[in-house]
Amino acid sequence: MNNYFRILGALALFLVLIPVLLGTITVLISRRNKVLTVVIGGFYAQIILGGIGVIIHELSHLLMALLFGHQIVSFRLLHIPNPSNPGDNALGYVNHAWNEHSFYQRVGNVFIGIAPVVGCTLAIIGLTQWLVPGIFELWQAVIAQTEIPQIQLTAGRLILWLILIANIAIGGFDLSNADLENSATGLMMLLAVFLITALILSQFTTGPLVAQTLQNWLAPFYWSMIFALLINLLMLGILSLLSRLG
Repeated sequence: MNNYFRILGALALFLVLIPVLLGTITVLISRRNKVLTVVIGGFYAQIILGGIGVIIHELSHLLMALLFGHQIVSFRLLHIPNPSNPGDNALGYVNHAWNEHSFYQRVGNVFIGIAPVVGCTLAIIGLTQWLVPGIFELWQAVIAQTEIPQIQLTAGRLILWLILIANIAIGGFDLSNADLENSATGLMMLLAVFLITALILSQFTTGPLVAQTLQNWLAPFYWSMIFALLINLLMLGILSLLSRLG
């Protein structure tokens, strides 16, 4: 029984607590970035400066909903609100339906709700590797504590990278209340999955081995989330400075 609880604790730590902590901090900073964007440039500034992020946000919801077999009722990857309609303020949406009696589809709600955090993190990593690989190599050297490489950056690629990651940081990471409520509908099912998985693993392995395996597998994703968090912090600093100057 002691081994069972150690395995359950490892699953909770590496699959829930660490990602939720990093994701929550990133979401809160991103939400502040969006507020500052509106303060500086007005309501439509969040569309102009965060539209690509909104598209990645909604596309992440859409792909995850399809993966878990949900029925897509309607979706808009980017929506321009009607200024004459106070209730029309969504920048994008994915409306989906699921079978309440399907264990798989209900568990999927957890991942559908938080999908934008993962999708936007992967987008930032991919853009960095493509446009400014030197910055990504620097980040990897910091993680591995190895010699810092010389960075060669092209001005055009650097500017494009800054524009795109700023757009993602402003428009992509902010989870709405609807996203969080959607995730909550599958939490009990996900808990059941954890309990059953821990019971099965306890018959074949030990808690420390499970913890080490999860740490090795998930470390690249954790570092990617930290990188995305730092990008959001960078944008927060820039937007805060602009708001003071403006």
